Amino acid sequence: MAVEHRRVLVVDDNRSLAATVAEILSDGGYEVDVVTSGTQALITWRARPADLVVMDVDLPDIGGLTVARRLVRRTGHLGLVVMSANDPQRLIPACEELGAVFLAKPFSPSHLMATVRLILDRLQHLVPAEETRPVTRLLGPRKPLTLLQHFRQR
Repeated sequence: MAVEHRRVLVVDDNRSLAATVAEILSDGGYEVDVVTSGTQALITWRARPADLVVMDVDLPDIGGLTVARRLVRRTGHLGLVVMSANDPQRLIPACEELGAVFLAKPFSPSHLMATVRLILDRLQHLVPAEETRPVTRLLGPRKPLTLLQHFRQR
């Protein structure tokens, strides 16, 4: 089932992998922007905010987790997939803290698509499409919940 008007930002310095991920997502009906650095991710995000970011941890300028933290602080409800071939034992706790999903490289196209669909479906239920206020306003003055924390409370 194609998903209309959903934008995904792919951030990976491996151009070949970034192109492959973009092709998989485009074939799934998503609008995709691809960048190869953390700086480009932040600039692109400001110009064209995405519903979801699929990001490598190891970027040439700013680390992927640092970029993710900055984006989460700006939005409070960002869908985020963190990819890496590195040690998941070190990365999974950091991803959970951000409300991100960790995706170990290499991964199958079907695993990527299932992960993206799940996150976007949950985000849609967390923040209705017609709602334009930030999640922090919806939740009141408390610290904003990450997506993972929201679903753990259910």
